[in-house]
Amino acid sequence: MTLFQKYGYILLIVFLCTAFTIAGVLKESRKNTFVEITVTDGDTLWGLAQDFSENKRTNKWIDEVMVLNNLQTPMIKTGEKLKLPVSAPITINDRLVEMAGEK
Repeated sequence: MTLFQKYGYILLIVFLCTAFTIAGVLKESRKNTFVEITVTDGDTLWGLAQDFSENKRTNKWIDEVMVLNNLQTPMIKTGEKLKLPVSAPITINDRLVEMAGEK
């Protein structure tokens, strides 16, 4: 018996796991885009979330902004530059993943 005949199913599972892991990493790295803004008078993270968070929960979006900008508190100051996460447009591959039930 050859190695592939004896361990075919195990090799197939390892290959599929590796392929899906690589696809997931590439998908997430592609989505990590941001836009940089300058905070104006009266801006708050909550208010910015209303404009930029799209379909993401406000609290989760604010947490991402804090991590992206190394903020210790959600307080922002006028004139400060902030990076705001922006989702990439949905592509055909993303739609296929959604149809498969991944999201």
